[in-house]
Amino acid sequence: MAALEMAYHVETYSSGTHGRAICNARTHHWVADDGGGDAVGAGELFLSGITACAVNMVERIALTDDSPVDFMEVTAEAFRDPEATPGDVSLYADVRIHFKIWGVDDDQGNYLVDTWKKR
Repeated sequence: MAALEMAYHVETYSSGTHGRAICNARTHHWVADDGGGDAVGAGELFLSGITACAVNMVERIALTDDSPVDFMEVTAEAFRDPEATPGDVSLYADVRIHFKIWGVDDDQGNYLVDTWKKR
């Protein structure tokens, strides 16, 4: 097996305020709350990472395949079961990702999303 090459490095640490963390990536810094504060929640950051990756990767696939993508919108929603007994870890019962792609027909759009799912 070839040696692995690091793709990304991020760091998050306690801020001194319960439920609030400071995140860093390269020279960028931001605050992440536990969902109850003023800052963006960690779960929202998690989902935005997935949707940003989806937009960038699908656009790259479309460019490689010469597909005429004009614009994209990707949304994500995470759901929890309010009746589930809390466990040792926090789990989402369901995560839904929705793609809207302008400039391609349905077959091309389905191909782009299916290709993204496999990567």
